[in-house]
Amino acid sequence: MPNAPDTPDDVIQIGGLASPGEPDDTQAVLALRERAATALERGLAFVEAYGDELALMRAHVVLEAASPDVVIDALASRQQDDGTCPPVGFVFSGARSAELRVAGVDAAQVGALEALSILAEVRGLTRPVAEKLVGWLGRAQRVDGSWGHVDPVREAEDPDGAEARAADDRLFVTGMLAGYAMRTPFVRPEVTDWAGRFLTGLWSPDRVEDGRLSAIAAFANFFANGGAPDLSDEALQWCGRELERGFRSQRFEAVDVLRVLFSCDAEAMPGATFDVVELLERLLDEQAQDGGFAALDPGGPPGRVAPTLDALFGVRSLCRAL
Repeated sequence: MPNAPDTPDDVIQIGGLASPGEPDDTQAVLALRERAATALERGLAFVEAYGDELALMRAHVVLEAASPDVVIDALASRQQDDGTCPPVGFVFSGARSAELRVAGVDAAQVGALEALSILAEVRGLTRPVAEKLVGWLGRAQRVDGSWGHVDPVREAEDPDGAEARAADDRLFVTGMLAGYAMRTPFVRPEVTDWAGRFLTGLWSPDRVEDGRLSAIAAFANFFANGGAPDLSDEALQWCGRELERGFRSQRFEAVDVLRVLFSCDAEAMPGATFDVVELLERLLDEQAQDGGFAALDPGGPPGRVAPTLDALFGVRSLCRAL
């Protein structure tokens, strides 16, 4: 296995992001803040036009126009007695939705992942709704430690390779669910241990070096939130380096990079060093004329609500770090 990349030690870590120091040009920073404020207004208008009530609640919480409790209570009101939540939508789109489809994730697991993702966004992972979700996840976990299913059609077409391929297909959903579950105080150790055996069994630098953003996101979320401590530093350096490489080559959009960083609390991601101003400028450049983000998403405006919410969260977080 190649040596893990070194992390520069001459940077300041700000919420998992790197800055070379205090900006010299105050006027430039003020202008960037004004541009960001305009972008937030336009993004909110896009969510108002194409999102649902919960999506709009999330946008208001990001913009500090509403308490996180409105979102947490809305999720709790949808939760079933067994701890499951129905899919809420406007959370995953594009390639991430495709990852869930190939993993054969059922509606209950999609709902759990969406709800945990939203709870992480609003700092609600210590609430009872999260406790019930995590309790159900433990009961829904496969014997190999993963979540998701084997596609019977693919299994029939290729019985010899179906299981190995299916395990790789379940990487994204398992890494994300395990990472979020470990950020709660409720997950049972055996659940994370089983998930850890599955994920560390799949870990290889090759799986992130090929530029598959979903694999980077899954491994980063798992390792950054306490999974497999003996392997985490090396794995996170690989994930961080490949995330930054994808960003600088413009293979990854800024909104995708920020989604990964914030989902795993990137302070524990030593391989990723980004300049706050550079990230914010790139993110603002990605906003379309209609105020939304991910303009090429095949899902059209409704499919762009999820990345727009991610972008609003990113803009707000980066402005705090300026």
